[in-house]
Amino acid sequence: MFRKPVLAAFLASVALAALPGAVSAAVTNTQITSGPSGTVSAGSVTFTFSSPEDGGFECSLDGAEWSACSAPQSYDGLADGDHRFEVRALNRPLNPDPTPASSEFTVVTYVPDPPQTTIVSGPSGTIATDSAIFGFESDQPGAFECRLDLTDEAAWAPCVSPQLYSDLPEGDHGFEVRAVNEAGEPDPTPAARSFATDTVAPETTITSAPSGTIPTGTAAFEFAAPGASSFQCRLDDDWGACGSPRVYHGLSEGSHGFEVRGIDAVGNVDLSPAEVGFRVDFGPPKPVAGQSFNLEPAKGSVQLQCPGEDEYAPLTSFKQVPMGCLVNTRQGVVSLTASKGSSGELQNANFWGGVFVVSQKEGDDQTVELKLAGKRMCERRESASQPAARASRQATAYASRSRRGGRRAWGSGKGNYETSGSYGSATVRGTTWLVADRCDASTLFKVADGTVWVQDFVKDKQVVLEAGEQYLAKAPIPRLNPKLFP
Repeated sequence: MFRKPVLAAFLASVALAALPGAVSAAVTNTQITSGPSGTVSAGSVTFTFSSPEDGGFECSLDGAEWSACSAPQSYDGLADGDHRFEVRALNRPLNPDPTPASSEFTVVTYVPDPPQTTIVSGPSGTIATDSAIFGFESDQPGAFECRLDLTDEAAWAPCVSPQLYSDLPEGDHGFEVRAVNEAGEPDPTPAARSFATDTVAPETTITSAPSGTIPTGTAAFEFAAPGASSFQCRLDDDWGACGSPRVYHGLSEGSHGFEVRGIDAVGNVDLSPAEVGFRVDFGPPKPVAGQSFNLEPAKGSVQLQCPGEDEYAPLTSFKQVPMGCLVNTRQGVVSLTASKGSSGELQNANFWGGVFVVSQKEGDDQTVELKLAGKRMCERRESASQPAARASRQATAYASRSRRGGRRAWGSGKGNYETSGSYGSATVRGTTWLVADRCDASTLFKVADGTVWVQDFVKDKQVVLEAGEQYLAKAPIPRLNPKLFP
């Protein structure tokens, strides 16, 4: 009795399996494991695919009917344009995957000429920075690949314009860029650019310059900087182009600062310019040969009377005066400075103990002449109220003193000076000497230091005196007429 239900169930299952629309719960997803995508440049494509089931596969291209297929599945002679490939696995009962795997791609069978790449901007030669930026373009749409300082194929990397490189080392560099068109074909002749980086600035040094205090408004500077192709200078002002030597004229009195910096051929500027400071102090005005001389009291009381003045005036500080002035140094010491002419050199000496007139001819290396002046102080002074004996003693004493008195002047210094008395003159080139007109009609010359050339006006001869020596130039004494004085 129990066998009838079992047989019925078996027959029902066989009948169900035989139904053409029967569904199995064992169907799984299909996977495409390889094949084209995007744009391809050929009309032949191949796909591989897989599934956990072993019931086979069905494929469809561009919506065509499903047909049995197996991996790998190839298609040839595809037309240019968009295409869609689909594949579905079948399980053992031959039920298809309800969600087929698919891949879309575009066929471009026309292969254009290779793209041409052009660098439109970027450095060349040597640059004064460690950064470089390049701009480039192509004659076809697509992408770009770049490489720097490398030559192997694996060094190409995707890039876009503009392409920036930073922190480049010093030295030579090579940049290349190539376009890749939409067919994936690269430019076989990449665009290239060579350049070098040089960020080291020249070191500038001043080799010659004034320092301290200078007595002139002209200052000259010399400088150098290895590797520099140009220089910039400034003196109390803005930077400006300059060359070595650099000379400034008409500087004002006061402090000044000079700076100079070198610049190399690629524009590197010395960021630590060489500098020097100095001061301009003109001091007293310089005398002019044959026109003026400078006087300055050195000690005691000095009096001065110049042409056009009626009386002496005290010399209390520096003064430039014209030639022909009368200088009284009986109670003091004066410093006298005169010019040597166009060379600009000066000569200076101190004078004291007398009165003299200063003169000098115009021209170079002219002698500064000092002519003794003033009273001889030899006048005899008597008082009518004095007793005759006392008057006689005083006259005798005064006569003795008068032989030592008279016009005189001491001098000491370096330069071309000539001191003249009544009967002779002394020419010196730097010494200490005395010239005195005595009351006994003579001119005395004494040398304390150095050498003096004495010109005797009376005897018309020259005598050379050394230190410690003296000479007396004396007027002739007229002989008495024996007929009148037997």
